[in-house]
Amino acid sequence: MSFRKSLNDEVANALNEQICIEASAGFLYFSMASWASVRGLTGMAKWFRGEAAGELTHMNLFVDYLNDRDYQAKFATIEAPACDWDSPIDAFDMVRTQEHQLMQRMNDLIDLADKHNDHLTHSFLTQFVPQQIADTAEADDIHDRLTLVGGDGHGLILIDQELAREAEAHGG
Repeated sequence: MSFRKSLNDEVANALNEQICIEASAGFLYFSMASWASVRGLTGMAKWFRGEAAGELTHMNLFVDYLNDRDYQAKFATIEAPACDWDSPIDAFDMVRTQEHQLMQRMNDLIDLADKHNDHLTHSFLTQFVPQQIADTAEADDIHDRLTLVGGDGHGLILIDQELAREAEAHGG
């Protein structure tokens, strides 16, 4: 028996959109990693690469979920990400914005699943919530610490080293 009839087309389309959103987020993090790397912020670059890998893992989970529900994943054009920031603070301002948007998007997807009484999709989506909460809080925290050190190079180096340790602890 096919699950296709149990997955609402509106929900399937929204999950397909999420595939593009996750890929775009991943590409933005890769762009940030390259930007940081050429500026000597190797810890930040490692951290961004780890975030990029996480977004692509999420993308794969959405593809697998759609396939498991007998829907083909559809990939849309992904716009080139931003590639230049005036400072690490500006880069992390974009990170914060992105992570808050991803959290709102997850809320919207869960609401859509609930609207269609799709308990399977609701359950699938809830696995992302704890990580999204943590990612959003971490983005806020790093941005706030960068703002505190401002243009102080020593403070920036300390934060960069901390991000390197964190990336290595998470397998980056």
